Amino acid sequence: MKYPIKLIPATMQTVWGGTRLMDKWNKHTNGDNIAESWELSCHEKGESIAVNGEFSNVKLSEILKENPDFLGERGKQFEFFPILIKLIDSKSDLSIQVHPSDEYALKNEGEYGKTEMWYIVDCEKGSGVYCGFKNPIGKDELEKALRSGKITDYLNFVEVSKGDVLFIPSGTVHAICGGNLICEVQQNSALTYRLYDYDRTDKDGNKRELHIDKALEVTDTTRKVIPNADDVKIDEHTRQVAKCKYFTVCEITCEDEYSFEVNDDSFASLTVIEGGGAVMANGSCITLDLGDTVFLPAGIGETKIYGTLKAIKASV
Repeated sequence: MKYPIKLIPATMQTVWGGTRLMDKWNKHTNGDNIAESWELSCHEKGESIAVNGEFSNVKLSEILKENPDFLGERGKQFEFFPILIKLIDSKSDLSIQVHPSDEYALKNEGEYGKTEMWYIVDCEKGSGVYCGFKNPIGKDELEKALRSGKITDYLNFVEVSKGDVLFIPSGTVHAICGGNLICEVQQNSALTYRLYDYDRTDKDGNKRELHIDKALEVTDTTRKVIPNADDVKIDEHTRQVAKCKYFTVCEITCEDEYSFEVNDDSFASLTVIEGGGAVMANGSCITLDLGDTVFLPAGIGETKIYGTLKAIKASV
């Protein structure tokens, strides 16, 4: 049976993680912070688990293995489940990093590369992100900047506001800075090459691993235009904020009731970033609270949202 499948995320701790997802978003951990909550994930490093209906307590990857039609025609075209959705709470700056292309990653790492987009759910005043270079830079100059710890002098710093969206193609040097709460939709990959991590150490005095040689191979040193995402109004409730071959992402605003169709082309997901309510499809209704994510199988048909909420909708 196809029904809205509510998911329990996998949560991750890091040196830069905050407590907002624990304090206000009902996320759980045994640690002292939640840096990332992997809301929709079939990745082996952190999988989502169903929490309602006949698939309760089953990993999303296992559900899809037994029910491949849930992916939809576009979803079936990918060797791996195509997307991964995260909530990210950055109490301090993330490392300066870059993600490889599919071609490089499949050849050298055995998995896809990573193109991603960031939706700014909330942010402190003056917070921002690093995204691309101010000017083209040579590989030798870039390596020198990395070795000397001056890489941020060469990067675009973009101050952000709530509701902003940035699209980050593979090869773009970037970093989320402190004070941001972000919903990230990305390719289903955990590949990250760190270029610089501010010489931070963990509780045992160890620095995190850097990947300078690989990063230099995949970095687009010519990129100086900040890659903004789409901003297309679909209807009075829906704004398309990103579209590429890996994912389509929309912001949905519901003030009472709103419906949309989930056809056989692709599955969809909803991640609630404001308010709450409920979602109904194929005769099944479940509540939606702040931070909840539901998976909607392809072909489930008309899907209705009730309540006052804002959600990120993703599909292939």
